[in-house]
Amino acid sequence: MDEQTALVLAVQLTALCCIAGSLLLYLLCKAKRTANNQLNGEQSEQHQQPQETENVVVEEDLCPPVKYVLVTCVQNQLGLQLVLRLARLGFRVFAGLQDGDLDCDAARIIRAKMKSLESVPGAGQGAVILFPLDVTREDSLHEGVDHIRRHLPAGQHGLWAVVHTAGVVVKGRLEVQESCLWDSMFKVNVVGTLRTARALLPLLKVTKGRLITVGLSGECRNGAGVVAYTAARHAVAGASNALGHELAHLGISVVVINTGPITAEHMYHRVRVSRPANEEKTPSELYLQYKVDTLPDYALETIEETLLCARPKSTYELRPPRNFTHYITAITDRFSRTVHQSQQHQPKAVMATV
Repeated sequence: MDEQTALVLAVQLTALCCIAGSLLLYLLCKAKRTANNQLNGEQSEQHQQPQETENVVVEEDLCPPVKYVLVTCVQNQLGLQLVLRLARLGFRVFAGLQDGDLDCDAARIIRAKMKSLESVPGAGQGAVILFPLDVTREDSLHEGVDHIRRHLPAGQHGLWAVVHTAGVVVKGRLEVQESCLWDSMFKVNVVGTLRTARALLPLLKVTKGRLITVGLSGECRNGAGVVAYTAARHAVAGASNALGHELAHLGISVVVINTGPITAEHMYHRVRVSRPANEEKTPSELYLQYKVDTLPDYALETIEETLLCARPKSTYELRPPRNFTHYITAITDRFSRTVHQSQQHQPKAVMATV
């Protein structure tokens, strides 16, 4: 056998080994997920009585084909990106405006991007309903609940999920930072989360829905100048964990998402469109072309899991895939989700305001 033939055979054997290894990893991941699901099912059955099992079946039967979700604030990068992503997935999204300005930059961006999707042939999209919502005010939350109920269709009386995206971060060393800034961060991040949970609880009881909050970010673990913000985020994580135990008997899940390398400054950066200096009004093309890319794809897919899986975990970490197994699992899960979504009929994009 000459050297050229031996080289070709070696390359072919290497390719076959790679294919076989990929298939083996896929089968192992699939078997592991199946075993975990079976284990979780057996554990839940051991802790449930027969009557509770019947209630779970009824809950799945009553689960609406179209899911209604509240995103509490869309005037920051985190909320804006989530609203647009969820609308593309077919959710009906109630989008809160913290200052109540229905003509702010974030609202115009949402209108422009949703309108552009209407012209896409065969595109199945959800809807976005903009309305004022200040999570720090009791009256605004009660008015928001009434507004949501008025816009729910007949036979639908609750929300599938509430995603709390309202937040404030102000960096500064403790010895020079003013106390009023601490009050502001605790008022929005901590008290706002608790008030939102209390006000929206009736709408989550109906669907046995889920409340999703933001936990710790990377700078909370090893950053400087975020003492007060870190304290607020630890308070949110601890309160969410306790609230999850408190609401477990109602079937409501409370989920904390730790954002890892995604910093709070990027997530809670206010949405603003730069206006040309020589024009009084901003051209509509600028709103349509505005880039919404604070969260990477792996983070968005993790958040999708908290909304789409039957039994979400209490805590999720937004971490990028680190090895080949993670990539294989992500690809297979993405393919399965795409096939499932293609089999369902979804209506056209809808844009509504108060």
